[in-house]
Amino acid sequence: MEIRFFKKTEKSLLMQSIHSIWANNHILSRDENLLNHMFYETPGHKLITDREHFSFLGAWDDNKIIGLLGVMPFPFNFNGRKSLGCCLTNWIVSPEARATGAGLALIDKVHSFKPDMILSLGVSNEGSKVYKLMRWDVQPDVPRWIGLINKNRTVSALLGGESQPLRYYDVIKPLKYEGTYTVEHNDKLNETDWDAFYSSNYSKKSVGINRNAEFFKWRYENHPSFDYKFVICKCESNIKGLMVYRIEKLKSGDKIGRIVECITSDQDSAICLANALTDNQDLLFYDFYCFSNSTTWGLEAIGFKKVYKSEKDLYTIPSRFQPVDLENTDMLAAIFFSDKIKNKWNSVVLDSLYITKADSDQDRPN
Repeated sequence: MEIRFFKKTEKSLLMQSIHSIWANNHILSRDENLLNHMFYETPGHKLITDREHFSFLGAWDDNKIIGLLGVMPFPFNFNGRKSLGCCLTNWIVSPEARATGAGLALIDKVHSFKPDMILSLGVSNEGSKVYKLMRWDVQPDVPRWIGLINKNRTVSALLGGESQPLRYYDVIKPLKYEGTYTVEHNDKLNETDWDAFYSSNYSKKSVGINRNAEFFKWRYENHPSFDYKFVICKCESNIKGLMVYRIEKLKSGDKIGRIVECITSDQDSAICLANALTDNQDLLFYDFYCFSNSTTWGLEAIGFKKVYKSEKDLYTIPSRFQPVDLENTDMLAAIFFSDKIKNKWNSVVLDSLYITKADSDQDRPN
């Protein structure tokens, strides 16, 4: 058995393998630009391979591809210290080859690079059992916050007229702001200003992918499919916080806001950024997936609510809209931390763990 990265010259083979082994007509089997973006242009590509290869692993047995594993490498930030982190996608072995050990061989290849964090978002229930056997931290549902803009329209457009799941939700409203910060709406960041804020402030109190200007330029400004918007909070010329979101249009013509970043430095920046969301009344709602509760302080202050799931409320607002899916609203996550990180940090204390839906491959076209 051979485990190796796909060569750049094997792009067609990789795309066909994703189609035949992972899922028929999967977006990565038909969108070359997205494939390049995710597995060739990542900021950490050079940390695990060279420019002649995608960061996408294959398992070959007798010259036949029997398994796949996409790897998105990034600098990993641990309270200001940098090392290697990886996000996984499309981990699969053909049913007839699952007794070969190819699945574990693919994971072992990733571990051979000695990352301090490996993240897999959007794990299936069956897949979560495998991660648990490997003693990874498995989170059954990444926390999600909802901020309603138009409650009545949301109920009629997405919940079939059933208002019960939203009986305690109110529409978001701006909070009286007493600070001096201002906000700017833009399509990109000033790289020097952002890196100055991130390195001196947020990186020192957070754990996750290193979100410097290089990351934001790759992930949002250069994204081949989506148009992301930046809301930048400033005190004079100094950045104090940042929110990133995109607008998703449904087949019905309705629109929703998908928040993918919310980074604040204090109460004023949190409220200042949150208030800026209330200007866009042409939406049904906003949502935001994130592990860190502290990032949502301002959102909750203007009326966002963390989704509460129970047997009584089997679902709330759906999370998949192309098409609308009322059944699958959970986002499972599996996370590996090296012993070096575990010895320095209690991963049960999740508030410093800044992971959002934009990490890995969850905020992408279907």
